[in-house]
Amino acid sequence: MSVLMFVLFAMGCGGPPAGPQKFPVTGVVTVNGMHAERVAVTFHHSDESLPSNLRYPTGVTDASGRFTLSSQAENDGAVKGEYRVTFAWLSSPDLDAIDMFGGGLGTPARSEHTVQVPLPSGELKFDLTFPEAKLKRPRAVRPR
Repeated sequence: MSVLMFVLFAMGCGGPPAGPQKFPVTGVVTVNGMHAERVAVTFHHSDESLPSNLRYPTGVTDASGRFTLSSQAENDGAVKGEYRVTFAWLSSPDLDAIDMFGGGLGTPARSEHTVQVPLPSGELKFDLTFPEAKLKRPRAVRPR
């Protein structure tokens, strides 16, 4: 009996999370022609019946502007379908970070970026243009 329990337990562990098939999604983000670190890239699936972890896969760019989407597990991609893409440029890796776009690229209904998953080819490239004067940069803290 204990061997059967072990086999059943082992079969349920490991492996990918249950649910719909996910496809890899990677890309690069530039802001005003420069690679941008800490841009949160969120895909918004058109199917509102999906659970939120599948409906809103997200990735954050590294120093070279590269991101990989995650939905249920790290870097597991996104489910099939059409998405609108939004962006928030985090001012720091800290919890008190602000969106330097000030929410200007964070509304799905106003997004100019749509993506079909699975991707037809290669990685995505988002060349964002945002007025430098409107970027909300954090104020430097002066020592006392």
